[in-house]
Amino acid sequence: MTNIDLTYLSSIFPPVNKIAVIIACYKTTTTAVKVVAECLQFADLVICVDDSCPYGTGSIIDQTISSEKLVIIYHKSNLGVGGAVKTGFTYALNHNYTILVKCDSDGQMWPGMIPKLISPIILRHAEFTKGNRFIELNHITNMPLNRLIGNTALGFICKLTTGYWELFDPTNGFIAIHANALKYINLQSLDDRYFFETDLLFRSSLLNIVIKEIPMQADYRNHFSSLNPIAEVYNFGIRHFQVFLKRISYQYFILDFNPGSMHLVGFCFSFILMLLVTINSIYRNVKYSEPTPLGLQVLFLAFLIITLQTSMGFLFYDMAFRPMLRRLKQL
Repeated sequence: MTNIDLTYLSSIFPPVNKIAVIIACYKTTTTAVKVVAECLQFADLVICVDDSCPYGTGSIIDQTISSEKLVIIYHKSNLGVGGAVKTGFTYALNHNYTILVKCDSDGQMWPGMIPKLISPIILRHAEFTKGNRFIELNHITNMPLNRLIGNTALGFICKLTTGYWELFDPTNGFIAIHANALKYINLQSLDDRYFFETDLLFRSSLLNIVIKEIPMQADYRNHFSSLNPIAEVYNFGIRHFQVFLKRISYQYFILDFNPGSMHLVGFCFSFILMLLVTINSIYRNVKYSEPTPLGLQVLFLAFLIITLQTSMGFLFYDMAFRPMLRRLKQL
């Protein structure tokens, strides 16, 4: 990885921007100290949240690193990565830090990327930034196959759930967000565990927060994660479906009514009618052993075509116009 010109970056960092890095610490005694030491070079404050780590990661950091820019918070019980990050976010907001960065303590993320990650926020090109592991081919080939498949599947579901179709790596946990945007999000409503990033995207989509992605490479050497992306596709799918229904309700019926809403209404009506025709046909076949009348067959095909057209119309609106509204917000 190449070094970053800090002299140039410091010239575009006005003093008003106070950078806080939040690091959730849990069973990462071999990597956390190095990550914290590197983050201290790019931040005004580093907040380590020991999430009731049985190995005492927070204490090890405290004994190894002495810095006025380091704060360590200890959880009495394990809340999960989301709960730990929320604790750090709350602390940073209460102490008036401007840009909040989430960096994992397992060494996957290179802290030297922090200046690039926050520069679009400082330049007011975005309110929220995320790392992207899929832009460069060599970054993709270095990813373990199970993670590549799992992250790709979860990434597509996440796009559908949150409406951020313009993001290539929506599940990436290396993020930075401006305090002014985060203040409008109810932190306590966010998920405490691995669904945290997706939940944050969902809340951001309701506010049309502008997000940019920064190319990055993740380091998977000697790294073990308790999250198996492939195994979690089913479990995450249920959570995503719940959030998807919430997003649709808010963006297409409660907060707004638009062409996408009309397509959804048409889809629901045609799908229900198609289902009724199907049930009627099956009932007649089972009870009376009658073949399906030609009229019902034509009616079924008509409703099927309308259902497909309205569903595609909604997806087109959601994939094209929602991201366009966020781009217009940048102008």
